[in-house]
Amino acid sequence: MFKPTWFLIALSFLSACTSGIDPDEKWDTAKQGVFSAALQANGDHALIGSIHHGGSYWQLQPLERLYNWNHEAEQQSNIIASAISDNGKYAATAELRRIVLWNTQDGEAFWMWQAPADIEDMDLDNDGRLALLGLRSYEAALFDIQNGGVQRRLSHEGIVQTVDMTPDRRFAITGGDDSLVRVWDLTSGNMLHEWRLLNQIKVVSISDDGRLAFASSHRDESHIWDLSNGKSLAKLDIGAGVFLAARFASDNGLLVTGASSGQVHLWQPEDGSLLQTWKLTVNNPWVTKNTQVEDVSFHSKGIRAIGANGSVYHMNYP
Repeated sequence: MFKPTWFLIALSFLSACTSGIDPDEKWDTAKQGVFSAALQANGDHALIGSIHHGGSYWQLQPLERLYNWNHEAEQQSNIIASAISDNGKYAATAELRRIVLWNTQDGEAFWMWQAPADIEDMDLDNDGRLALLGLRSYEAALFDIQNGGVQRRLSHEGIVQTVDMTPDRRFAITGGDDSLVRVWDLTSGNMLHEWRLLNQIKVVSISDDGRLAFASSHRDESHIWDLSNGKSLAKLDIGAGVFLAARFASDNGLLVTGASSGQVHLWQPEDGSLLQTWKLTVNNPWVTKNTQVEDVSFHSKGIRAIGANGSVYHMNYP
């Protein structure tokens, strides 16, 4: 059948944009997909908010479900946000306004709290003492998750969809439906930087030392900034899909991102050079060609990512 030249060019472009190297390993943790998922900073464990089986905490190598975590006995909770502390000793799960802090060493719950508004996103500090919450009440909140209570309120002009903070809880970055990206000094509560992109902010990330930041808006701009002066170091473009996850390496030498297209990208932050692209495989290619990336992390042996299908992937990188 004859196909016009423009069609062949478009098809080739689409194929190139959605391609990538296959992951080296894959572990299945939730057969019917997830509401939310989080990886430990070093990639050794995963926290899964399954669509049909509630919350669970997993060791990845060898694969083992360590705990089932739900907010009420004999009921499966809809875990819409989750986080693991950087030291790996604590984890948090959230559904609407309820938050539970868990001990990853024995699987026991410390306490359940009520957030000041419905939760969209969540991050924990290094030792699991404070949680940064992205809220539907047009603000982010620094919440004492061990004793209860809000320590800081960080205002926005729309729903705060994505948050991240440094392990030492000195700095934070927030992004919202207002198209604003804001960087904060959590000690004083002062805003240090602000950028307005051209659409809703889908993901933000800040480096462990607070020197670099990344943010991406829906099908629009994606930047890496130098926080010493607030200037953009690079503008990233993946062609197809939307950035949904991001994490800087601990030494700031690399940035890994995950997209709605199922692609995982590895970047050089100082100039935005694309170093490698992987594509998460799907369980049934007849049903869907893509599984969006929920979270990414660096591992001593490479890079790890969680897909919305509930699978965790490992990609080797020198």
